[in-house]
Amino acid sequence: MNTDQVDQLYLLIRQKMDSVNFEEALSLTRKLQSLGEHTASHNTYGFIINLSGLLIDIGSALTRENIVQEGIDLLKKDFDTITGNAKYSLAAYYSLANGYSSIAHFKRRKGPSVLYFKETELNQACSLYRAALECGSDDPLINSQIWVNVGNCFDDLGRNIDALDCYEKALTGKRDHAMALGNKGVGLYSYAIAAGDHQGTFLVEAYSLISQALKLGVNSEAVPQFERYLEAIRNRFKGKEYLLEESPKYPGYKIIAESEFERFLVKFCLDNKLYLNICNHCQRCDAAIGDTAVIRKMIVRLVNTSGESWPKGDQYLRLSAYFNQIKQDYVTARFLLILSKYKGLNLQFVDKHVKIINTFDYSVHNIRAELVKSAFKGFYDILDKIAFFINDYLGLGIREEKIDFRMVWYSGKGKEIREQIRNTSNSSLNALFDIHRDFEEGIHKRLRLIRNGLTHRFINVGMADDELSITEYVLVERTLELAKVARNSILYLLQFVHIEEIKKEKASKGIIAPMFAQELPDNLKN
Repeated sequence: MNTDQVDQLYLLIRQKMDSVNFEEALSLTRKLQSLGEHTASHNTYGFIINLSGLLIDIGSALTRENIVQEGIDLLKKDFDTITGNAKYSLAAYYSLANGYSSIAHFKRRKGPSVLYFKETELNQACSLYRAALECGSDDPLINSQIWVNVGNCFDDLGRNIDALDCYEKALTGKRDHAMALGNKGVGLYSYAIAAGDHQGTFLVEAYSLISQALKLGVNSEAVPQFERYLEAIRNRFKGKEYLLEESPKYPGYKIIAESEFERFLVKFCLDNKLYLNICNHCQRCDAAIGDTAVIRKMIVRLVNTSGESWPKGDQYLRLSAYFNQIKQDYVTARFLLILSKYKGLNLQFVDKHVKIINTFDYSVHNIRAELVKSAFKGFYDILDKIAFFINDYLGLGIREEKIDFRMVWYSGKGKEIREQIRNTSNSSLNALFDIHRDFEEGIHKRLRLIRNGLTHRFINVGMADDELSITEYVLVERTLELAKVARNSILYLLQFVHIEEIKKEKASKGIIAPMFAQELPDNLKN
């Protein structure tokens, strides 16, 4: 069988798949597989990638896990060799990622929580999609589709905020990508349900995005899923379906500041999406400005059974006090970072009488660099405070001096997930667990190593970028990256509490009397 015949058969298979005739597509794939074994083409990287991709896509569509696994095994056999060739690496990473993603979805049919609090095929798929992105492609559609798939992985892991960022990156390169629009709508739906506030507005936008996607045309197998989401949103607008007929309109935001520095601060927070509120990701109204996120509600006993005096004996007030400090730590770290970047204020006087020995290593020694270092450590320390909050909220019983973000998840010295954490089946708590995993051996491991260097050893800010030094530009970029991780982690913490409190409210058999917490006015903060 020559190359032209292989290509023609491959195109015919794709035509059958496009017409949703997957059984015939599988039959033709088996023919391709059989004929290929008797030609030189079956050893080529392109043939292996295409054949494995067909098996994965068809097996996924037919919900036959064994066929997907066959495609995975075929590609893994020579995976290191194939990915060592720049011509084929992107396609190989992408195809194998699709395979693992498909296996994860098979498992997820037993319930979303079956993938929580452990490393799964979703994590493997996400890493492989990222590797595909690093290969680089000039095709905006390919890049957009990979970002969509990364977003889908995040959404399945409970990381709906990270997912929305991925869908937006997908649309940045290709605004008319139907699957990106549709999946952003689905992601916004998940975010709206978990966020609580402004739910109606988010659902209207989700409806609009999914509708646009269906009009533009999406993959045939995705149509039923998107239509189910539209129906779910319509059910939430019973009697007010007219609100879904027009695309949502937003008034925009206006920056009001009393000084140039305050204006710079607000703009910096908006440009980098660093505010702590649930509207900051879209930034189309004044609600995007400010750190308004709080614990919205909590079901607590009117009778204090803890033995502690008020207000510490009130769980809502106690945990709100913890959360207040988490927010203040975040705002302070953010302020230090912004202060380091503001050129309208001369800070050289701080270094004027500081004696520094010239060690001839081209290190930077000034207050701006130190502000960034302090900001970095401040953002990182927030993660341990989140662990402290989780320990109290779930009653894990960990001694305070033993609590940190790395070990709060596990009981004993092993890696067994604590029963109280596992039993929550909480998607947003899993989002925090997955972020923890990223710091261990994932995409944020470099951030952990920088923090350890800054806190326990020395990291010079200079011209090199290695274990002992970092350039000023890279330090700022890494601090911004960490700031966004801290921000998302804080919002996931609130989502986690919101979901758990809804469970408590539904399970409650007594009378729930509403009580309202007071907000501290600005004039009393000083």
